[in-house]
Amino acid sequence: MNPELRRQLTLELTPSRLVLMPAILLLMAVCVFMIEQQEPLLYLHQGALVVMGLLAACVGTFTALSSINDEVNERTWDQQRMSAMGPWRMAWGKLLGGPSYAWYGALLCAAAAFASGVLLGRTGHTLQTVLLCVLGVGALHCALMASRLYGMDPAKPAGSRSTWGLVIIVFFLVQMVGGLVVGLDSLLGNRDAVRWWGMPVAAPRLALFFAALALLLGLLALWRAMAMQLSVPTTPWAWALGNAAACVLLLGLVPDNTARVLGAIALLVLATYYAAALENQVAQRWRSVLYNARHGRWRRVLQSLPLWPVSWCMAFAVVLPAYILWNADPLAARDHLGPFVLMVLLHVLRDCGIHLFFALRNSYRSPLGMTMLVLLVLGGILPAMLWSTGLAPLFEPLFGALAAPLRHTMTNAPALGWLAWIGMLVQLVAVAAAILWRFRQLAPTAQGTQWPLQATGR
Repeated sequence: MNPELRRQLTLELTPSRLVLMPAILLLMAVCVFMIEQQEPLLYLHQGALVVMGLLAACVGTFTALSSINDEVNERTWDQQRMSAMGPWRMAWGKLLGGPSYAWYGALLCAAAAFASGVLLGRTGHTLQTVLLCVLGVGALHCALMASRLYGMDPAKPAGSRSTWGLVIIVFFLVQMVGGLVVGLDSLLGNRDAVRWWGMPVAAPRLALFFAALALLLGLLALWRAMAMQLSVPTTPWAWALGNAAACVLLLGLVPDNTARVLGAIALLVLATYYAAALENQVAQRWRSVLYNARHGRWRRVLQSLPLWPVSWCMAFAVVLPAYILWNADPLAARDHLGPFVLMVLLHVLRDCGIHLFFALRNSYRSPLGMTMLVLLVLGGILPAMLWSTGLAPLFEPLFGALAAPLRHTMTNAPALGWLAWIGMLVQLVAVAAAILWRFRQLAPTAQGTQWPLQATGR
């Protein structure tokens, strides 16, 4: 048996807890029969499904993350890194063992829901709901554990605040992707057929298909993140594959080709921001990237490369076919859509550069707060102060799409106006110069880790 799984099960499934969980659930069921006299089975069925979801998604998520955080807080993570277990066995042990007590209660609720569903004639619906919960929550556990591993610094203690902060970020990210980008939430309440890449598919089956593939992608992400923490050399192919697979799966629900392209760019931009915000040990990663690039070790460059540049490059690669698509569209004038998307990608690059500048400091303070402050000044305060003068796009180039007085007075001005592009160019140059200055502080020449361009002059 997996040693990590055995250890987690010993900690979670103690005899007293094994008795306590069914006792509490039995009392809740008795309360349902005491309160509801007319249709107690119906309320028992619905209540069992709700409690199953709460136990698996909420309690199970917290305990799954705690299986990692407790190792860091108790200073036992280094011992696990030096053990003989590989990343795959370690990932499975923590995934199945950490939330095992929550899943113990969830399975008891599933059994009660199935029994009442059989008596109510809802066997098929109950099985589908239980299976969707198991697959979806399993994918959620994998995604959160992989995110925690990728953003974990073993030298820093992990608190419950950071754990719940990660859960909240992922929750809003899922809501944004599912509800705003592709309308994925409509599958859950739909019993009819929907079109996915032009093919009619029953909505319940498509939801199960999405949940199963999400679980597979989550397992892949968890395995790679665990391999990174166990110092196993890995290249970012799994991250690129996950981004591409998510775009292919989700954008099949979007009927319009232009909307699919914009949706793919939006998903990749969200992945870029998410990976940049989670990145830890920034200085060590980028020093390794620069050192290996200087010595021509390109595979090691990929092994040391953070994940956010991969997503950004994938989003940038979508722009060229997008230009061809929009220029060939005879139904609408979209000649300004391509430059606007390009400006958005440059905007993302600027934001990640600002975050990188603050993350390279030798400080335990989070760089995210300073990055948000700078973006608030650049994107809100200064444009508001200079809006009446027409200079707002100089600080927030995207405002060039709303009001660009200089665009109408200058001949052959590009989309968004000259001022927006000049402002973005100046900001990118300033951010690049600041990052270069920071790298020169962190990587002295005596250690052979200077900026790779300096090596060409020797």
